[in-house]
Amino acid sequence: MNDAIPILDFEPFLHGSGADRAHVAKAIGQAFERFGFIQLVGHGVPQEALQGAFAAAEAFFDRPEAWKRQVQDRRNNRGYVPLFDTALPGQKPGGHEAFSIGHFTRPADPALRDLPFHAETPWPDMPGFRERVEGCYRAMYEAGQQVLAAVAIHLGVAEDFFAEAARESYSNMRVVHYPPAEAIADRTDIGVRAHADEGLITMLVQDMNGGLAVQGPTGDWLPVVPNREAMVVNIGKLLRRWTNGRYQAALHQVVNRSGRERYSIPLFIHPSYHTRIDPMTLVGEAPASEEFAPIVAGEQVYRNFMARRLSWQEATS
Repeated sequence: MNDAIPILDFEPFLHGSGADRAHVAKAIGQAFERFGFIQLVGHGVPQEALQGAFAAAEAFFDRPEAWKRQVQDRRNNRGYVPLFDTALPGQKPGGHEAFSIGHFTRPADPALRDLPFHAETPWPDMPGFRERVEGCYRAMYEAGQQVLAAVAIHLGVAEDFFAEAARESYSNMRVVHYPPAEAIADRTDIGVRAHADEGLITMLVQDMNGGLAVQGPTGDWLPVVPNREAMVVNIGKLLRRWTNGRYQAALHQVVNRSGRERYSIPLFIHPSYHTRIDPMTLVGEAPASEEFAPIVAGEQVYRNFMARRLSWQEATS
């Protein structure tokens, strides 16, 4: 069997017949069962939206460190995230910096608005930055909702299952900068250490410099070869748990060996903060083991972030 990350065409799902949609949904679901990762072409996100966000990212990260730290919110998953801010005990930190933005709509409920994942984004004073980044977010989020509709079809639930579970989503997007590996070799040996994402799915666009690799079904590391037309989509821990382990949340990592500055834009799609993740409600099965036991989505994700985000730990100590 060919162990390469599948490249699938989403255009027939967006614009085809019912049979076309079912065929694409099956192909996506089967790829998520085996790899947890796909590259999706025909996703419908305009190239000008993506390129505008990349240009905004390059301009932002070119600013001095002190300037970027003016828009760092150390208590929440918002604003500037400095180099070397993410690490687990005993490990070298990740060699990347980022700007993280919250969902483009915030809940009306004051109790929800006070939760850390619904905090406001501290936008920098850069003409056009917010418009380009937020415009990209909206387009990628809509594509993600279509992917989740395909997932719902594959799993045999209502097509709007995930939309209903995300009426007050705490999704977030990051624009990320990876310096060349040799430029950060004195502090770390990796851009992002092997990990699985926290949410339902992640939608990712990457530049042409490469560096992203996924652990495949046999344990080998498979490169996700950059494709200008493709968006990478992968399963997060919440959807793996919700499917009782049917979908894979594959480990992936980044090492920027290109010798150039690398940029990527991941959108982490989550349900509503208080959504109960229980395999019984999605695949009609009791949890196969304790690792699939029901949890509250936002509470679980917050605990996991707190374990590795150094600035969060310092802000609450």
